[in-house]
Amino acid sequence: MSDSSSSDSEDSTYQPITANSSNSNSNATAPAVAPPSPPICGCAYLQAILGQIRSGVYSTTTGDYLETIFTHREALYAFPQGHRACAVGFSELAGHLARRERQVGYRPDWEGDSDAVNAFRNEAWVIANTL
Repeated sequence: MSDSSSSDSEDSTYQPITANSSNSNSNATAPAVAPPSPPICGCAYLQAILGQIRSGVYSTTTGDYLETIFTHREALYAFPQGHRACAVGFSELAGHLARRERQVGYRPDWEGDSDAVNAFRNEAWVIANTL
């Protein structure tokens, strides 16, 4: 007849790979995977503003945040379908501005950050209720 290692029996050489064991057939252990960063929300214009905030070049002292809001409103009303995620985008901008001074430190050109945070949060609310 056939020997004891028939095709319907379990493979006794199988060894599961765990973090503490090593397998001679594997090349290397997989590196730790960082959690994915949250997706950037909002239109390209808001993404560009977010890039400026992250790099520290977005000034709020001169009221540039008002120009951001009004420029975005023009684009929003011209093409509402392209701005469905912009309420979340404005909330994200507000969050980054709210954390900026704590993370980087005080700068004189950021004195209007708290005003910009309030304005961006309000604009997020307006957009969410408009679309």
